[in-house]
Amino acid sequence: MAEADPVSQRPTRVLRWIERVQIADFHPLARLSGTLAIFAAAWAARALLDPTLPPGFPFLTFFPAVILSAFLFGLRAGLLSALLCGGVAWYFFIPPLRSFGIAGAEVALGLYVFVIATDLALIHGMRAANRQLRAQRQTSLDLAAAKEHQAAELRRAIAALRESEVKTQLATRTAGIGIWQWHIPTDTVQWDETMFALYGMAPTPDGTVRYDDYIAHLHPKDAEAQDTRLKRTVAEVSESTREFRIRRSDDSRWRHLRAVEVARAGPDGRTEWVVGTNLDITAEKDRESHIQLLLGEVNHRAKNLLAVVLSVARRTTGADHESFMKNFAARIQSLAAGQDLLVKNAWRGVGLQALVTAQLAHFRDLIGTRILLEGEDIALAPPAVQALGMALHELVTNASKHGALSQDGGQVRLSWERVGDAAGQGEGARFTMTWRESGGPTVTPPAASGFGWVVIGDMVRNTLDAEVETRFDPHGFAWELECAAGSIIELNDPESGNAL
Repeated sequence: MAEADPVSQRPTRVLRWIERVQIADFHPLARLSGTLAIFAAAWAARALLDPTLPPGFPFLTFFPAVILSAFLFGLRAGLLSALLCGGVAWYFFIPPLRSFGIAGAEVALGLYVFVIATDLALIHGMRAANRQLRAQRQTSLDLAAAKEHQAAELRRAIAALRESEVKTQLATRTAGIGIWQWHIPTDTVQWDETMFALYGMAPTPDGTVRYDDYIAHLHPKDAEAQDTRLKRTVAEVSESTREFRIRRSDDSRWRHLRAVEVARAGPDGRTEWVVGTNLDITAEKDRESHIQLLLGEVNHRAKNLLAVVLSVARRTTGADHESFMKNFAARIQSLAAGQDLLVKNAWRGVGLQALVTAQLAHFRDLIGTRILLEGEDIALAPPAVQALGMALHELVTNASKHGALSQDGGQVRLSWERVGDAAGQGEGARFTMTWRESGGPTVTPPAASGFGWVVIGDMVRNTLDAEVETRFDPHGFAWELECAAGSIIELNDPESGNAL
């Protein structure tokens, strides 16, 4: 940009100085002193010039004095200066000198009065116009400043709005919330990018979607009710929250959505706009279904467990109440041990070795010396955990009371294996478990069978569809179980070759 010419700026500076002088607020004493000083200077100048001036110039220096006083200090100062200058000029410089005689001075005095009146009127009008112009200019400056302030506020508001829109878009996109709006008078529905993504549709160039296309994506059982609900929201200028199912366009998968919309009325009181959101809640619905399934499973297993407890209570015997409670408590603890393992493993894949260790917990010091375990770890199905757990409890309890563990030198060997094919799986795969005692007292068949024999016999046989054999050999008791591998092994056991 070219620099401004200092010479061209001079008139502007002079005009600004004139404006400032004319609006200056001088003190009354300063105005009087200034007026008298200008008058005195004009008188002195006229007296000095008098010898050199020809006759006929009585007001030569007094006209400028009156004009300058009026210009600087206002109309009153100008009138005062006019009276003083006119009186001095009349008395000292208009013949007859040193008198106020009228004769011969009429023309000069009339001319003075006319010129001074005209000048004072012009200067006063100029000062008034200048004040008004100054006021208008200040008003314009104030308006311009106000407009600039409003413009700045508007720019800040627009910037804040854009920032808010960006934040809203980021938040809704991150949360997977789609935003849509429906202009009722023109029946125009617009979606954002997230809405198109939720419905598996390619975005349209202008973001518009036909209402019928939206309804067509809804599940047939949901479409009519959702259409009615949404149109009622429009008719009542209200708010609504809906849940429905849609089929995505790209992969044809069914998804659950939650919609929230708000209707807004126009000047006529009727709905003009409807603004809403859509959110995919399929995962939430799946969790709810899974929880209901788990609750049902827990309820089913709790009832089964209570039935087992009731059966244990009915079949447990003892010479007196104390022995009954001891036997009953031991069997309940056996059930609890199996139950703890099931809960810890979320009712899936309880290891056989863990079950054996839990049921033989009271004899853990003997494991590896007098209690020998042989077999690979196998993930058990929940029914097998309870059946085998109780059977092992009865076997080790009997061995400690009457069998190999009731005296020093006795030994128990517990072994198991999967047989039938290379992996121990398949339709013909079998599972076998053997409990064999040795080194204990001479074994004789019991005179009567109690609940323990029901557990290691009928209960295991019925629960696992197994073949069970017990042998009371004189040199040691033996118990053998054989069943289909699928009856005892967790179907989702990774070791078995079935993927979880």
